[in-house]
This record gives sequence, C-alpha cells and structure tokens, in this order.
Amino acid sequence: MSDRLNINDAYSILELKPGASPTQVKQAYRKLVKIWHPDRFSHPHQKQEAEEKIKQINEAYDKLKSHLPSSADPPTQTTHTTQTNIYTSRSNAELFYNWGAENAKQGRYQEALADFTHAIRLNPNYIDAYKYRGFICSQLGYEYRASSDLNKAAQIEARLKNKQTHSASPSSRSSKTSRRKSKLKSLLERFLHWIKRLAGF
Repeated sequence: MSDRLNINDAYSILELKPGASPTQVKQAYRKLVKIWHPDRFSHPHQKQEAEEKIKQINEAYDKLKSHLPSSADPPTQTTHTTQTNIYTSRSNAELFYNWGAENAKQGRYQEALADFTHAIRLNPNYIDAYKYRGFICSQLGYEYRASSDLNKAAQIEARLKNKQTHSASPSSRSSKTSRRKSKLKSLLERFLHWIKRLAGF
C-alpha cells in the first residue's frame, strides 16, 4: 500500500511541504479526513470520489507516519506531545477511537462521528467504536443510524461469544436465536448506561 507511494507525493496529497513535523502531518490529515469524509456526500458519484480520496489520504498519512520520527517536534506543548506519543504507540483504529472520544466529550459530535467511522473502517469489528458512534448518532437525532450501530455491536459481541461457546449442539440453534434477540435489548440498554457514564451525561 504505502510502499508504492513516493514520500514527496505523500506530502503533496496531505497539502504539506516536505519536512513537515509529525504534528503538522496529523493536523493536515485530520483536516482532510473531515473534508473528504464520505458521509458528508449524498450523491453516489461524489461519495465514491470521496472514498477514493480518503484512501489516498490514508495511504499518504501511513507513509509519512512510518517515515517521520514521533519525537521530531520540539516539546513546546507538553500535554499535546504526551498525548500524541501515547496514541502513536497504539493501532490506527484505536487512535481514531480516542480522537472520537475526545471530540464527543467536548461536544464536537460531527468530528467524533468522523473519527469513530474511520476507526470502524480500519477495524470492522471494533465493538466500542460502534457503540460510541451509535450513542453520538442518538444524541444528534439519527435514530436509524444509532440503532443500526448498536445492533452491529451486539451482533459482533454475540458472534464472539458463539465462537467461545461453539460446543452447543445444532438442535439448539433456534432457541439460541430467540435468546440472542432478547439479549440484544438488554445489551443495548446496558450500553446506553455505559456510554452515558463514559461521556459524562
């Protein structure tokens, strides 16, 4: 992926000059992701174009991130540098999840949605990202999207539990399905309590 990309092309895609600091790279990346986020476009052609652009932006960011040392910035803003160092040691999906959580706590819901969506794109089984995004959608009044995310989170959790307890006989599958549906409701209720505590509501 990012190996095919020239370092100068990566800077150009992120609209940066060569030699930009890791902080500048991160800021440029986040700005472009918000501009080109496919959820911002309703027309299928525009959405497809945005998805292609996001792929390029991700590729450029990955290239620059692996090329730049994380300690290249002078430690002028101690809180931001320590936060950045913590995040860069984690996976990309978790990085976006953390950004989303920060934005949600500060009431920047649209930014939080974009971050959680990106985390899910990087890790389609990221249960907490689905849950948090579902909560944000419900806060914004996107009830359909909220229930879709919460259902997806519950399905992934159920799938993981099924893998762990796969020793059950095939005859019990139909009863399992009805039990799963009733568990789904309680999972959603517990999730809403958990996410409200987490976000401080």
